[in-house]
Amino acid sequence: MSEVEELEQEVEISAVEQMIDQISAGDLNKAEGSFHSIIQDKMADALEAQRIATAQAIFNGQDDDIEDGDEDLEEFDLEVEEDDEIVEDEVEED
Repeated sequence: MSEVEELEQEVEISAVEQMIDQISAGDLNKAEGSFHSIIQDKMADALEAQRIATAQAIFNGQDDDIEDGDEDLEEFDLEVEEDDEIVEDEVEED
């Protein structure tokens, strides 16, 4: 484990220990604030991790998505002409 991870773990443990001490002492208002702070930190970390994963999926897979775009157009009976205009195919009615 790196030093940063160890420090984060120690800080997290001390925040939880502080909340437990507050509950044990009967100071439930402070314990509630500590609980919300811990949860808020966890949610912020999870949100940041999701932002990173989404950005990587968007920007690292960008070339693949462009090539797959023509297949998506076929699904809707559309075709791309050479001048990149999208034209709806004529559908014959029975």
